[in-house]
Amino acid sequence: MRRHPSRPWCVVAALAAAAWAFFLLPPQQAVWSGADSPDWLAALDDSAVYDALRSALASMGWGDFYLVFGAASALSFVLVWLATGPAFAALGWTGRVLGWLVLATAPITALSYANHPLDAPWHAIWGAELFALLAIGVWAIVVALANGRGAPLWERLLLAATLPIIVGSTVLLTYWPHGSLVGLGLVAAALAAWGERADDADAGTAPARGGSRSGSGDVGRGGTARALNGGGSGA
Repeated sequence: MRRHPSRPWCVVAALAAAAWAFFLLPPQQAVWSGADSPDWLAALDDSAVYDALRSALASMGWGDFYLVFGAASALSFVLVWLATGPAFAALGWTGRVLGWLVLATAPITALSYANHPLDAPWHAIWGAELFALLAIGVWAIVVALANGRGAPLWERLLLAATLPIIVGSTVLLTYWPHGSLVGLGLVAAALAAWGERADDADAGTAPARGGSRSGSGDVGRGGTARALNGGGSGA
């Protein structure tokens, strides 16, 4: 089972993922859109913090800001994976697959930005993180359906809404994957804060998913659904 990180640290990791993606958004949008960047993002990008950061990066020879601020967003995927590990493990094998999809998107994102130049050896994968994000959203719907009554209703609804949340935050914040990661990070924060974890049954802190306490010996329909989905042995 996934017992770590603890619930408070999972919440911190999820919020850090969203915050990091948002922090990278203004300079990334500026280098991508230039004068067409939304006014509010352009105003943020004009702050002394980003000017100092660009100067420091340039002094180290990291002048390709599109690559630097783009690839750095991969860290947010790793943080989301850490934050959701115990919650996804409680959702059985489909939940664990969702976790691996999130983690796999980190190197995909880094490689995508690293190969953005036209003469890059793997230029064809530039933008591949978009398809990985869509896969995460679609598979989250599969997780919600696969668990049936084996997970709280709100949790299944949130999982099913992951794709529209990713799309909505992308449209609202005008850029992917940074804008998408803000929405995904908030979803992860909710799951980390209130979702059932793979170690809840061991600690005796959560009702069994059939209405009875996990220690009562009465599995119930919810516990059966979870067992059929492999929820008894998280990663």
